[in-house]
Amino acid sequence: MKKTAFLFALLLCPLFLFGQSDAAASLGRMRQAMQAFEGYTASFTIAQGEEQHLGSFSVEGERYRIELADIEVYGEQEERYEVNKARREVTILKTDTQSTDILSNPAHALELLGEEYRAVLLKETATDATFSLAVDSSLRNAVRLTLDKRSNLPRRIVYLADGLELTIEIHSIQSLQAPLPVFDSSHYKEYELIDFR
Repeated sequence: MKKTAFLFALLLCPLFLFGQSDAAASLGRMRQAMQAFEGYTASFTIAQGEEQHLGSFSVEGERYRIELADIEVYGEQEERYEVNKARREVTILKTDTQSTDILSNPAHALELLGEEYRAVLLKETATDATFSLAVDSSLRNAVRLTLDKRSNLPRRIVYLADGLELTIEIHSIQSLQAPLPVFDSSHYKEYELIDFR
């Protein structure tokens, strides 16, 4: 649980904030590409050091679902249900509508929240471009974002926070083929319920 809690806590830093015009244009195209989906599902690998986990998240309007290791998350407009299969717990939280990181609220992961972060183009090839997004020049707390230039979709996100590094490799982003399932408490009758609403 501590490993998963750390992954979620580290991802509480703001995502995709930028100020410079060239970077803003590229990231704006990414946001438009994502908004073209009425609903979508993405598969990814999340890695920190030697530890890796396969996962996926799906978005439909304000609702989302995340699957990562032993964790399933059902995000609704008002509540967020975190199911820990290993600990047999269900934690209920209020949905954080202000969060813009992929694992806290993927429904708003690509929104522009401000201009306090500046974006710098680190590397560009014929197929992709990598940007650094940071509050200041120290880059101790920053996000490195790699975009696929052909699709304008995100390919890799690297979070840097006080010397720690966490990488999300996005393998695919596709249109949602079926409505998202909703949280059904009847499936978790034997789970401990922890309500923080």
